[in-house]
Amino acid sequence: MSVEPAPVESLIGESYALGRVFCGRTGPGDEFVDVDLEECRFEDAVMERSVWRRCAFDGCVFDRVNLSMATFVDVRFADCTIRESKAQAVNWTRARAGGLAQQAITFERCRLDYGTFIGLDLRGMRFVGCSLVDADFTESDCRGVEFIDCDLSGARFHGADLRGAGCFDVRGLALDVREARTLGLRVDAGAALEIVHALGIEIVETPPTE
Repeated sequence: MSVEPAPVESLIGESYALGRVFCGRTGPGDEFVDVDLEECRFEDAVMERSVWRRCAFDGCVFDRVNLSMATFVDVRFADCTIRESKAQAVNWTRARAGGLAQQAITFERCRLDYGTFIGLDLRGMRFVGCSLVDADFTESDCRGVEFIDCDLSGARFHGADLRGAGCFDVRGLALDVREARTLGLRVDAGAALEIVHALGIEIVETPPTE
């Protein structure tokens, strides 16, 4: 039995939603306060610059949603999936402590450019087919995080914990392993070359002849 979609704005003033589908457009600065959402879907919604305070998303799915410049304050995510969506210039650090805890979100084919993840616990999260241009992971806990088929051009990892993380088929990785914790970091050949280049090391196929 299909669920009839409701406008996202209908959540304003509500406190709980289970298994519902939301679509439509929010107005700039629309605020959603003290809302708990379980197993809900957001589809083809424009939620740009919306504000979410003291909310929880449990098992929610976002498909083709625009979350760019949205504000999340004291918000919790758990087992959520965001697909084919935009969440550019989002400061994720304003989510409450643990708001992006282990396996909180899987991002698939998303535009996450200019995002701020400074100091966050991102353990177990997955970024698949995403653009993370100029994203800031400074001092973040990225243990076990997987970056697969992602554009990491300009992304910063200074002081990040990347132990056990994986970088596969990524582009633009300029990781200085002297400035991050990288024991057990898993990379493919392409990522390994980018790391070596970031250290200023030149790879030659044959030694120079005299």
